[in-house]
Amino acid sequence: MKWSWWKLTLIVVLLCTAIGFVEGTQVFLGAGAQGFSISWSSALAATMPSWYVLGLLLPPTIWIARRVRLDNDHWLRALPIHIAASIVFSMAHLAGSSFLSDYLIAPGTASMPFLQNLTRLVSIYFVLDVLYYWGFVGGWYLLDYSRRFRERERIAAELALKTSRLEASLSRANLEALRMQLNPHFLFNTLNTVSVLALKGDKHRVVRMINRLSDLLRLSLENSRQTISLREELDILERYLEIEQVRFRERLVVETSVPAALFDAEVPSLVLQPLVENAIKHGIGRQIEGGRIHIAATRLGGRLELSVHDTGAGFRKEQLGTNGTGVGLSNTAARLEQLYGSDQSLTRKNAAEGGALVVISIPFRLVPAELKQREENEWKRSAP
Repeated sequence: MKWSWWKLTLIVVLLCTAIGFVEGTQVFLGAGAQGFSISWSSALAATMPSWYVLGLLLPPTIWIARRVRLDNDHWLRALPIHIAASIVFSMAHLAGSSFLSDYLIAPGTASMPFLQNLTRLVSIYFVLDVLYYWGFVGGWYLLDYSRRFRERERIAAELALKTSRLEASLSRANLEALRMQLNPHFLFNTLNTVSVLALKGDKHRVVRMINRLSDLLRLSLENSRQTISLREELDILERYLEIEQVRFRERLVVETSVPAALFDAEVPSLVLQPLVENAIKHGIGRQIEGGRIHIAATRLGGRLELSVHDTGAGFRKEQLGTNGTGVGLSNTAARLEQLYGSDQSLTRKNAAEGGALVVISIPFRLVPAELKQREENEWKRSAP
């Protein structure tokens, strides 16, 4: 908190007035209790100037404390300066108080000359005034430590906020980079298929595949969100499978087992497409008779499991587990880690009945209502 100079001055004046008023009242009452005759105004005149002089000495004392610091490695050199300053402080306070009280406000009340009276006061109050000086210095250091501690906390909080924002920005950038790698990967494979069909002279299938590819790319490019509903993910996957159906025809059979209750579950966008693409490329595509792909989603307590199973030859031994090769699966694993940290898994294994099985496990979350409405609006705009 920053105070303007006049506010600080007002506070010091009010504080000195209050303490002097209380002390003067105590002197007046104490003198009366002991049988001495003294007026209340005389008691205030004898006590309040002392506190006003202390108030005037406060700024130079703080200035010395700030310029000649005792809280660093040079405190031994600073200590003699403060000892000398405390002596000057004591003498200035006693001289100023005596002059104001006994010789200016109430002249004629002093029973001895000024210097003799000052010597008497020094012999009585010198140590107390030195303690006043060190009390002012210590109080300022205490306030300064408190201010610097709050400042460090503020800077640390701002740094933590900036770091958090930077990490979030980097995370979003990494996710977007990983996500955008999937589109070219799929696109190159599809265009390669189109070129093969064109060389075969199959114009009808070429036109149909290009139309489906155009629809899918429009959906993919218009959707920049990292997470979407499972319903929208399945819709995008369906557009992709329509392209593959043009290529494989009856050799590719796709089965989907997704309960309607899971349609609003939140999943990473394009999380199923690389898994299905991998199953088609390495499983179904390598078999003359083709095969079947089964896509399923299940909820197990607070978790959502997505699985893709094909009837191909399965994974080789070095591809099993949570690690493996391939752009699609590797990028999907990296995106899952970016989005969920350690609270996720992507497992490759061979199914008991044969074929490759990829299982993704993520926390079960529902798409927020506003995002659900946004998805519906985006889907309506992108529908042919």
